[in-house]
Amino acid sequence: MKDNTAGSILLAAEELFAEQGARGTSLGDIAKRVGISKGTLYYYYPTKQDIVDAVTKRCLTAIGDRLFAWVDTVKPEEPEEALDSLCGALLGERNLLRVFITLNDLVEPEGELEDKLDRAMNEWNVMIEVGALRMKPELAAKMKRMLAAILPFLCGLAALNADPDYAKIAFRALILG
Repeated sequence: MKDNTAGSILLAAEELFAEQGARGTSLGDIAKRVGISKGTLYYYYPTKQDIVDAVTKRCLTAIGDRLFAWVDTVKPEEPEEALDSLCGALLGERNLLRVFITLNDLVEPEGELEDKLDRAMNEWNVMIEVGALRMKPELAAKMKRMLAAILPFLCGLAALNADPDYAKIAFRALILG
């Protein structure tokens, strides 16, 4: 039961962070979403920072896992499918990039959260580059040149809560022209 409640708390926190921002989400909001008392929430997560830390870990791990899975699917002869798959991996269920964006609102200069988010972005860029290298050389070169724009562009689509089909079209246009 304990793991189920703790998981429900984190899922509710992720949903609320995506909907109203990490700063705009209170412990009371999370408890209400889960259907538990604030006292019960405090039993599992004594502070909001504990929830933020757990959500950060889950979010960064989930995005990294999705990118690893994407790299394994990239085929040189299917660039549109690879781009659609990358877009879907990052903009798919659970609004992971939206949660990532709201976590950035909590960053303090040179703080632990900033380090975690920066490391994650660097790792994700490397994974995207590795996936791109599995594409045809001309597309791989373009993806490498566009690498600095790819994650911010997808984060922008996530922030706008873009329709998945529109997001794929926009992302293809960015990369393929």
